[in-house]
Amino acid sequence: MRKYNAPKVKESRGIQILTTIWLVPLIAFIIAIWLAFQYYAKVGSTVTIKFESNVGLVENQSPIKMRDVSVGIVKKISLSEDGKGVLIKARMNKEVSDYLNGKAKFWIVHADVGSHGVSGLDTIVSGSYIALHSKKEEETVSDFIGLEDPFIDTEAKGKYYLLSAPATNDITEGSNIYYRMYKIGRVERVGISPDGKHINFTVFVEDKYTSFVNKKSLFYTRSNFEFDFSRGKLDFNIANLSQIVHGGISIYTPSQTLNEKHPIKADHVFPLYKSLAEMKAKHLGTGEGNKIYKLAFNESILKLEIGSPIEFKGFQVGYVTDIESHYNNETMQVESNVYALMHTKAFEESNSSVKGEEALEKLVANGLRAKLNTALPVVGSQFIDLVIDRNQSIYITKTEPYHTFPTVQSSPKSDILGEVNSLLVKLQKLPLENLLNSLTGMVNENRKPINHLLVDLDKTIKTFDTTINNLNKITSSEELAQLPQTINHTLFELESTLKEVQNLTKSYGDSSKFSDQLSSTLETLAEALKSIERTNRMLDRNSNALILGDD
Repeated sequence: MRKYNAPKVKESRGIQILTTIWLVPLIAFIIAIWLAFQYYAKVGSTVTIKFESNVGLVENQSPIKMRDVSVGIVKKISLSEDGKGVLIKARMNKEVSDYLNGKAKFWIVHADVGSHGVSGLDTIVSGSYIALHSKKEEETVSDFIGLEDPFIDTEAKGKYYLLSAPATNDITEGSNIYYRMYKIGRVERVGISPDGKHINFTVFVEDKYTSFVNKKSLFYTRSNFEFDFSRGKLDFNIANLSQIVHGGISIYTPSQTLNEKHPIKADHVFPLYKSLAEMKAKHLGTGEGNKIYKLAFNESILKLEIGSPIEFKGFQVGYVTDIESHYNNETMQVESNVYALMHTKAFEESNSSVKGEEALEKLVANGLRAKLNTALPVVGSQFIDLVIDRNQSIYITKTEPYHTFPTVQSSPKSDILGEVNSLLVKLQKLPLENLLNSLTGMVNENRKPINHLLVDLDKTIKTFDTTINNLNKITSSEELAQLPQTINHTLFELESTLKEVQNLTKSYGDSSKFSDQLSSTLETLAEALKSIERTNRMLDRNSNALILGDD
């Protein structure tokens, strides 16, 4: 039987650590170490940010951005210990470690949908995130207080301006600023004034466009839809999508002031008009030296509204802020207190040290009064007109909390509607039916005489028509039409005869009796000739003059 060679196995007598089977896990371990190193090399410190509330932030998802670059991520969201806010723990990238110092500012960026449009459009898809603004410093901190409003960088290349208006006019943070329909800036901040009387706006204009803004500039809210029918044709404009979404403010600067120096003080506040039409209206001292006065009226103010203007010599110097009315049992009338905000600076003289409020008090002492007026009779709304009335000396009553401004009764105006109504009532009271019945009876009783009168009148009219026709026939005859020509021919022959007679008289002496008689005869003929000439001219003008007269 044949034998095969069996394999020889060498018996291992030692411990083998590094074998090929350990190569794969070793490589995997090295890769894991490398990845861990890479991760921790990029990961910076953990920071805690406190906000009043969480607006759309999600753990392990919402990023932290600086100049639209992701530099961290939200890791945990929890309530603060006092329950008055939320704590955000975020892991920051190592590359921004030097920015986590006392100058760091955090705020939440989120989508805001309202009547003014949409803000934070980039967060609709990606969600809310935390924005960071800071500068490098060596000392770092880990606890921060977040801002509830977007941070305004006062060191940006441009200028900030302050605006004020009675309402927001649908302007919000992020709204655009336009100059000649070109975007030059944005609205950075919108908020209520500390006294609660106005809405304050902080707007930013880029540095290269600041030369177009000076003290003479006017700011107004742009309309998304504009109609114009002033030139006989309809002009309809729709704003661009950016303005419809964000809203917008336009700046109007008079062209003649662009090359002049009109410096703006740091605390100067521009009024923000609610529309282009309001900006075009005439104003005095708008937005400066505001003071609220109380005005008492004992007459109808049904057409006076909150926001109605206060005018002085055709210029608007304020507006109505509130109206309070009550019934007086003693006078049996409705009495009203109107609170009016006046721009006292409008009454300052250009080269005088007297302040606006003092100047207004002097005007009142000289007869300035407040009176109700109406723009259009019957249908027009009321406004308050400041007029001069020197019938009595009255001063501003300095009561608290508002000074009382003197008023004067408006002159009575004719009530057209009331007069028409009174006339209709009188017509209704007239015995028209009895009058008609009496008139009908009178006509019936005198029907026969009236009929005879009408018959005679008809005959007279027919006779007159016949006479007129006969006259027309006479005046239209050819003989009468040729009468002026016949007279002219006769005059020509008469002139020839007179010339022959004149030649005959030359054969007699000037002192002869025949010459005297002949001269007298010629004078008579001359007078007759003049009369005939006048008649001829009359017939030339009107061939019917011999019959109808020369009228």
